[in-house]
Amino acid sequence: MSIELSPHHFSQRDEAIAEINSDGLRCLETEISPDQLAREAHAHPYSVDIYMLEGELELYEPDTGRTHRLEVGTKAVVPAQTLHKEFTPAGFRAVVGLSHDPGMLESSSTTRVVS
Repeated sequence: MSIELSPHHFSQRDEAIAEINSDGLRCLETEISPDQLAREAHAHPYSVDIYMLEGELELYEPDTGRTHRLEVGTKAVVPAQTLHKEFTPAGFRAVVGLSHDPGMLESSSTTRVVS
């Protein structure tokens, strides 16, 4: 499966959280700096819905050669097992919906579970 991008999908943080909750996903809010991203292409065993609040993020899919640029208001769906590489020039803040328990992913003070 490939990454799906929806530019101008939402305008408010609360809209993103409500959609994540209505989709039955686990919700967290995160702030990521460039040095926190994986340098190599990788895949997750769970799906990730990304709602960009601030900054920019690029997701590159080696299997398709496509680069997806996420800006404020963009929603991206990264299906489980989708190989991708991440890049951010100056960091970003996002609300993320996971098909997996986010409590296991909280490794820094810049990520928190949202109820």
